[in-house]
Amino acid sequence: MKMLPNALRTPLIAALTLLTMIFASGCKSYQWGNPAELPFKSIYIKPVTNDSFAPQAQALLSRQIRDAFIRDGRSQLVTSEEDADAVLLVNLTKYERSAAARSSEDTATAADFDLSLTAIVSLYNQNQGDYFFKERSIRETANAYVNNPYATVTTPASSTQDFLQSEYQAMSLLTRDLARSIADEVLSPWEPRLKQ
Repeated sequence: MKMLPNALRTPLIAALTLLTMIFASGCKSYQWGNPAELPFKSIYIKPVTNDSFAPQAQALLSRQIRDAFIRDGRSQLVTSEEDADAVLLVNLTKYERSAAARSSEDTATAADFDLSLTAIVSLYNQNQGDYFFKERSIRETANAYVNNPYATVTTPASSTQDFLQSEYQAMSLLTRDLARSIADEVLSPWEPRLKQ
């Protein structure tokens, strides 16, 4: 193996050292996680109320909101309102189903549904006695595919059962996405918004 002459080795080492320093200085200011400082240290999440017709959504959503806050880790979940700096209030107000695709055998029968769930969210400041934000509308959508492509014979009873099963499965995805959006709304820097 042939070595580089000293005249080339010194500038090459200097250039590599300079390049390494440039790359390393870019990493100096990097910060893990979200740098935004929250105006509260602890939060109480009230059980979700359901004024919509979404089946069994409030229990799912309550659990998934708590999970989202635990994963974030910047605020402490507490078990009573009195111990909290902030209180999160969530009310499900609207649940909609609309046909997204029709059956190839019967155009009056839906084969695929779009589901949407809307929540009104408020974050109350326990220390000041006012709201960080009040009555923000957050909406998420999901899809429920009804038809079983492997079924040889479909009856009205089996298609109803297929719909109920697909709606039940889609509800956990819908509430998971809604919980993430609610957590993002609470944990992100706030800007004044108009009610939607």
